[in-house]
Amino acid sequence: MLGLAALAPGRALAAPRPVLGANIDLSLLDPAARSTALDRLSAAGVSSVRMQLDWSRAEPRPGKFKWEAFDDAVDAARAHGMDVVLVLGPCAEWAVNPAWQVPPDQRRNSVPKSPELWRNYVKAAVSHFRNRVECWQIREQPNARNFRGARSEYLALLIAASRQIRSLDPKARVIAPEAGYLDIAGIDHFLRSASARSAQIVGVYLACDPARAALPWAVLTNEIMASGGEAAGDASGPAADGRAGAALPHPREAGRARPVWVLGIQEGASPDACETDFLLAWAFGDERCYLPSDSISAEWTWALLGLTYEGFASPAPGAWMVFFSGPSGHIAVAWSSAETTICPPTKNQGTGEQESEKPAADTSVSPAPPAVEQELAPAPLKIGPRPMLFPAGDWLAAMRPGAPKRADVLASRGCADLSALPMVYMDLSMPQHPELGLSNRALRALGGGACVEEQRQGRSCVRTSMTSRQEELEQDNPWLYFDVDDSWLYYDGGKTRAVVTVECEGSYMGPKKLGFNILYDSTTGYRFTPWRWIEPGSQWRSYRVELSDVNFSNRDGWDFRINAKGSVQDLWVSAVTVEKAPTPEPAAAAWAGAPAP
Repeated sequence: MLGLAALAPGRALAAPRPVLGANIDLSLLDPAARSTALDRLSAAGVSSVRMQLDWSRAEPRPGKFKWEAFDDAVDAARAHGMDVVLVLGPCAEWAVNPAWQVPPDQRRNSVPKSPELWRNYVKAAVSHFRNRVECWQIREQPNARNFRGARSEYLALLIAASRQIRSLDPKARVIAPEAGYLDIAGIDHFLRSASARSAQIVGVYLACDPARAALPWAVLTNEIMASGGEAAGDASGPAADGRAGAALPHPREAGRARPVWVLGIQEGASPDACETDFLLAWAFGDERCYLPSDSISAEWTWALLGLTYEGFASPAPGAWMVFFSGPSGHIAVAWSSAETTICPPTKNQGTGEQESEKPAADTSVSPAPPAVEQELAPAPLKIGPRPMLFPAGDWLAAMRPGAPKRADVLASRGCADLSALPMVYMDLSMPQHPELGLSNRALRALGGGACVEEQRQGRSCVRTSMTSRQEELEQDNPWLYFDVDDSWLYYDGGKTRAVVTVECEGSYMGPKKLGFNILYDSTTGYRFTPWRWIEPGSQWRSYRVELSDVNFSNRDGWDFRINAKGSVQDLWVSAVTVEKAPTPEPAAAAWAGAPAP
């Protein structure tokens, strides 16, 4: 954890740390365990807890409510000086329509058979906990993994719950959770809809790897949340300066109308990753950050008391440093995705002072001996995934004020800037550069994407691996995942038309035996293109698809995938290219196929 002794709490500061919250279901603990857990969290500076108000437990039968366990949990937290956020849902098993034949283990993820049942549950909960609970979250992440319903069905639950909550408790605030792990496209789409008026708080979730969070967080903070449409919650387009990356004040300074709360972190995140995510939440101006309770330790939380966030630096590829001011002066916290050694900037680094601008040396004074120069030279610092806290000292010259922006995060990678390239590609016939700005090899551990590299008709290619045998379906790999380099194209709100060209072998089994479509990250979520049958024959053929509504925001670690599921033979792909087209077309996708030269 943090490497210095705890700092004494200081005076009230203009930009204090975010509210530190804990995700813990106190209603499942016995009184002794609950008291022990709350004592430990209180000592670590936790001031809020978040837990589910499980519908099945709160209302085991229609109209029969059991609040005892939840009452004990809420009252115990409040007695420790903590406010409570309750998550409404998931669905009560008895509220699911039997005609839908939902598997028992999935019923909690379903939607209720009647809107009236949902409204009654919300009304009873808010009435019971009024004056004790002021923040209500509407279900957990509403995505395909834990919400068996359409987006419109989730929004209906949100709107109905919000109306009930505000009518019973006008002071209450409603939290709308995003669907994925920093799904900025989904957040943007929601904020520009009329449904956004139903929530006062946007809730986000983070992946295990903090390195994946920086870029979407920067775009969310400096572009999406800073746009004019967000503040009003209307369906208007983004503000002109929002997408252009104009200089914006830190979100805390700007008085952002709609706060962002970190609601949770992907299961399996290490304590170091949780600590890093808390620091990033602070840097990006989030109002609250809820972490797994077992990742919160007074060892690092107390070291951050009394500090004010000042700025950031990226001293090496994959390394980050955040700066604070406090009672003891300037403090820095640094970490890196892998162990690395970083060196402080030279005295004139970051000041713009050129060597030629320095006054001429005074030859009447003898230079200092080399031993003295070496003694005064700032020492390098070895950092790793565990955040390290130390006096900022010589590192202040590298600090940039405010929250990191898109360009800052891209520059921190230490990779080439590919933004000027007309296209990116994967072509395995080019051994020196088989992947230029378009990655597939790094994504083959994703489910269903373990394609195989092999030679086919003298060409290097990748092959899907599909089976029709029921007992072998777990070994099915019908998908080729691709990630477009973020410097080439990353979330521009659908302004760029992407043209994907797939070069593959013809169908050796005849007509309508082999085909594919593309599932891609669009401005309205993942979206399929129309199915395309591959023409028969042994020729290599080229198929082209034009997409006018791409986001390519890596919401699940990839931007698009080629899907061959539905074919009765494997698909061999030798090359895939993605180009930027100059202007959008009215149609979302247009196809053409012709033999490759």
